[in-house]
Amino acid sequence: MSEWIDFAIYVVQIVLISIFLPRQSVQFTVPAIIDRDPAWPAAHPQIMEDLARSRWFLDTCYAWAALSIGVLLALRLGLRPFGLASANTPSWEILKNVHGMLLIVGMVGYFACFWIWMRWLAANVPLAAQRHATLKPRVLGDYVPRWWRFATEVLTASHLALWLVLPALGFGGDGDYWGTFAFVVAMTVLFAVIAHFTPRRRPGYADRLFGASYRRVELRVVYVMRLAPLALGALEFAKALTGLDFARVAHLLLVLFVCGLALAFLRLRPAEPDARTPSRYVPLAPDRSAV
Repeated sequence: MSEWIDFAIYVVQIVLISIFLPRQSVQFTVPAIIDRDPAWPAAHPQIMEDLARSRWFLDTCYAWAALSIGVLLALRLGLRPFGLASANTPSWEILKNVHGMLLIVGMVGYFACFWIWMRWLAANVPLAAQRHATLKPRVLGDYVPRWWRFATEVLTASHLALWLVLPALGFGGDGDYWGTFAFVVAMTVLFAVIAHFTPRRRPGYADRLFGASYRRVELRVVYVMRLAPLALGALEFAKALTGLDFARVAHLLLVLFVCGLALAFLRLRPAEPDARTPSRYVPLAPDRSAV
């Protein structure tokens, strides 16, 4: 497999996380303020204008994306600055490791900016005196179709049963095999527990901003994650049958899976953008009721 495929997949992930995700994030600046106090933007028009003109966050993310792609391209062309790896390290593994390092640094920076923003929001925009919440019960069937849940349970049970049957047929059965099986079981249980408790999670800011679509996307992502142990099992079965190492393929599939998660959340839009996000802010008129 050409390493240009690895490079292309890594570039797609960088573009999604370092360009499109920040662009989407800044669109929720105004809804986040309105969620705390709908009257605050009109009472502070200068601050709102300053926030609208601010570009440092996006420019920083774009610069990091360009730097990351440039470093990966240099590596793909055979350049290895700063002794990134020994001469015996495969080039695809160098590309993978450097991409992972760049991605981690970028995500740490993104969440640091998010933390600073939330601190500013809590310190400068007080909660309104009266807020609203829905008392509608949250049922799993409202978000994930029955056929999807049934198919997930059947595939999960069949997958675990196959792990137990294969050693009797002469495939696997050593210590590494059962160690991987234990990891698969742990993943299966963890994702099943997350899927069970997600509908019962207390609503937060994201639920108020996106409405019911947020929990629907969240649950469907969780149910896709429940298929991850099956993918790991398929790779392990292929390794046992062919003797080949699929570590590179597994990593690329993981990167593509993260890209899919990012696309799912990038498609979210505010539930009522016209009602919650006014196009302009007019200073509040003076209260003459006491005159």
